[in-house]
Amino acid sequence: MSEIELHRKLLGDTGRNRAFHAALKSVIAPGRTTVADLGAGTGFLSFLARQLGARECWLVEYSEALDLARQLAKANGITGLHFIEGHSGEIDNPPKADVVVSETLGNYALEEGLLETLIDARRYLRPGGTVLPQGLQQFVAPVTDPGLQREIDIWGDVGFDLDLSRAREISLNNLYVRSIRPDQLGATGRCWETLDFRPTAAAPASRRTATVQIDGLVGTVHGLALWWVCTLVPGTAISTAPDAPPTHWEQIYLPLLQALPLSPGDHLEVTLTSDTRPDVGLRVQWQVRHWRGDQRLSSQQLDSFKGRL
Repeated sequence: MSEIELHRKLLGDTGRNRAFHAALKSVIAPGRTTVADLGAGTGFLSFLARQLGARECWLVEYSEALDLARQLAKANGITGLHFIEGHSGEIDNPPKADVVVSETLGNYALEEGLLETLIDARRYLRPGGTVLPQGLQQFVAPVTDPGLQREIDIWGDVGFDLDLSRAREISLNNLYVRSIRPDQLGATGRCWETLDFRPTAAAPASRRTATVQIDGLVGTVHGLALWWVCTLVPGTAISTAPDAPPTHWEQIYLPLLQALPLSPGDHLEVTLTSDTRPDVGLRVQWQVRHWRGDQRLSSQQLDSFKGRL
């Protein structure tokens, strides 16, 4: 995807834009508040901040979008902006601001370094300052509709007497961006992790593991759906849940190697591991154990690193 296409999708997301506008409005004291915009892109959030009365803004961006931000600022007569070229985590002696904002959310919420950016954002904050977003919850639910899996798991239908099982294994150890409907789920979502980005909270680690139990299921589970709810400030949030208003983000589908037919009383134990350490990049692991009472019937574990080719 080209850089401008990415920003077209971002700026075309009315719900996202309104949520960030409302959040910035709630924390900006006109004429007094200063703002640091990390991963500023085209400068949109800094432009909003200045319109809302921020005294000055620092735009930190490593890509060529920073030059476009300069052009857009000039075209719109927006002053009080300082442009810093580079990745926010690599800036020595960063400016200190009252509010630090970063919109580096991905379809898988943390794939663009949101967690690491917001923890490092504390270097940019004045004492008592505010970080946006302030929190994130990630959810998981079983997918019982076979359509998503059928679309991906084509390997057995290729034919010509070819054994493509190795290709299938690599393919299924991947995250897939898909639009998932509520009626494709076999249960309501379970929150598998809550992250607090506020500077007064302990900094969450880049590698985390959580286990949730999903019961009350009848049917066949083919994979897992992931989505998130991001709290910008209390009362203002963005959600990518299947039943939420659509955004430019979609949900994540995690396939299984084998479908799991469930009987009444069965339950699943789902363990998810997220690793976004800079030397790792993005690694997601998912393990699903199928239980009937105290008896474990099966277990399968997948790993996005095994999906590399």
